[in-house]
Amino acid sequence: MLNGAISSHAEAIHRMVSKAERPGETNSRLVNSWRRSLAGYELDPGRIDAPRILSSYDLRSFQAPMDRFLRIARLGIERLHERIRDAGYVVLLTDGNGVTIDFLGIDSLKEELMRAGLYLGGLWSESEEGTNGVGTCIADGQPIVVHKAEHFRAANIDRTCTAVPIFGPAGEVLAVLDASALSAPDDKKSQTLVYSMVTDTAKLIENANFVDATRNRWLLRLAQRPECLEMPGVSMLAFDETGNITAATRDARNVLPSTENLCTLFGISLDDLLSAVSAKSLSAPAELRAVDGRSWYFQLRSPDYAARPLRVRPAPEQSQLLKLAGRDAAFRRVVERAHKLINADLSFMLHGETGSGKERLARALHEDGPRAGKPFVALNCAAIPESLIESELFGYRQGAFTGARTRGMTGKVILANGGTLFLDEIGDMPLDLQSRLLRALSEKEVTPLGGETPVRIDVRFICASHHDLFQMVRSGRFREDLYYRLSGVVIRLPPLRDRADLSDLIREVLQEEIRETGIPGELREDTMQRLKLHLWPGNFRELHNVLRHALILSGSSTIAPDHLPEELATRPIGQQADPENKRLQLESLLEQHGWRIQSVATTLGIARSTLYRQMDRLHIVPPNRRKPDLDRTE
Repeated sequence: MLNGAISSHAEAIHRMVSKAERPGETNSRLVNSWRRSLAGYELDPGRIDAPRILSSYDLRSFQAPMDRFLRIARLGIERLHERIRDAGYVVLLTDGNGVTIDFLGIDSLKEELMRAGLYLGGLWSESEEGTNGVGTCIADGQPIVVHKAEHFRAANIDRTCTAVPIFGPAGEVLAVLDASALSAPDDKKSQTLVYSMVTDTAKLIENANFVDATRNRWLLRLAQRPECLEMPGVSMLAFDETGNITAATRDARNVLPSTENLCTLFGISLDDLLSAVSAKSLSAPAELRAVDGRSWYFQLRSPDYAARPLRVRPAPEQSQLLKLAGRDAAFRRVVERAHKLINADLSFMLHGETGSGKERLARALHEDGPRAGKPFVALNCAAIPESLIESELFGYRQGAFTGARTRGMTGKVILANGGTLFLDEIGDMPLDLQSRLLRALSEKEVTPLGGETPVRIDVRFICASHHDLFQMVRSGRFREDLYYRLSGVVIRLPPLRDRADLSDLIREVLQEEIRETGIPGELREDTMQRLKLHLWPGNFRELHNVLRHALILSGSSTIAPDHLPEELATRPIGQQADPENKRLQLESLLEQHGWRIQSVATTLGIARSTLYRQMDRLHIVPPNRRKPDLDRTE
């Protein structure tokens, strides 16, 4: 760029800002941004050095917290790129700080794009670059086209950029979608079509993220015509089981009266909504009238929604279920049978030790089956006091019992309507509640506590237990008729120590922890050997804890044995983890923790009940339960 052009651009910026400061002048967004760039950030409009680009290592710390959002946004980015690439545009997705966390460019222009900062890791905040599409969009939260000489820095005045904010459920600028070109016609109107496409794509990504971010809340989709309920501009409200609105899309905030509860907005409770649609699918359009008199068509989505289209059983290479089976031949044969039965109207019963992956398997059964895209709701029967299991399962109406919530509560069975209910540790369910569950299964309807009107349900049940339920049936502790109702397909999960593909599983879990923590690392061979020798009493739960512990201690370097927890780090190579050795190790760990059971269970990543069972199996008795030695003399 010629020195004359640089000086001319810098002088024009200073002149426009000075003119805008005169009394009576109306300031535009661009002028306000130029002023921030000059006075607030003390940037030089004549600076022509290249924008900064983060290293891949530094970039990962910005990408990691947004991994889930990036996966949601990727399809929209790809489709936008396909439409504008041949016209010379690239697509950037930045976070709320202006860091480019995803990018699709043009291979033939790679070097030029990198020099221009239009690349993965590029920094585009106003504090870095002054006035530009991304930075100014973040600063005032509005879409913008910054065209050629409207850019603050002289280095950027040949290009054009169109940026649109993507808001999070709380109304914050979560990200910015930007389409930029290294050169463009002088007329700013040439960007009108690009602006429209970027705006539409940003809205699609924003809505998809809203649906995902509120997956544990009820979701109400609203439109003034039923055919518009699936369009990008649909209004959405997320709310909890008491009807309190927890999040709203921009469209909803713009068209609906400001309020914090469904009842004050529509004069209707969640129970009334459920009753209104009980004869239909939850997702079927119905009509609703707001307190301001306007009518809305709506769809209701229950919590724990998996945002996937309804589909038939997937091909084996696409199956989440078969991916979980791994390369263990025996377990894979069991899972392949289940995969073939996935579309049958049968309940599944999963048997396995604590932490062996029963809930992950249940989710895979749900995702592979015909109810994918419907709710998946989980309830651990062992984690809830017996007195509360019934209300958790079936819900209750207002004032049903002392201490009940003011507005009542929707039970897990109703929340799972149309989808899957996963009942973990069902062997811990009281007998009287087993009878009520059997009745709900038989009659396909439930009545909340304190209620009079039954609610029709359509739910697939997947149950799991570490108990031998058949033995419990024989001893009278579990209903025989309920057992046979729930055990249409029985799957036994092998403990981690028995998996033939243990090395593969260790590497897979390591990669999951790397993605979660953002800390890179790889296992040394001697570290892998120690991990393979461990008995893994806590199974996958313990493995996750051990590998996270090791990653943090390794500090992004190769994971050595001394980065593992003490019990694993000190075992000599080749020493077999036999039961006697395991007994000594567990006793030693208990003594180190002063026989505090919860402390040891937390260290191992297992439940207290699991630790007690291991102690019983290994004949370990706490000091406070040992019988005194009557023959001993003081």
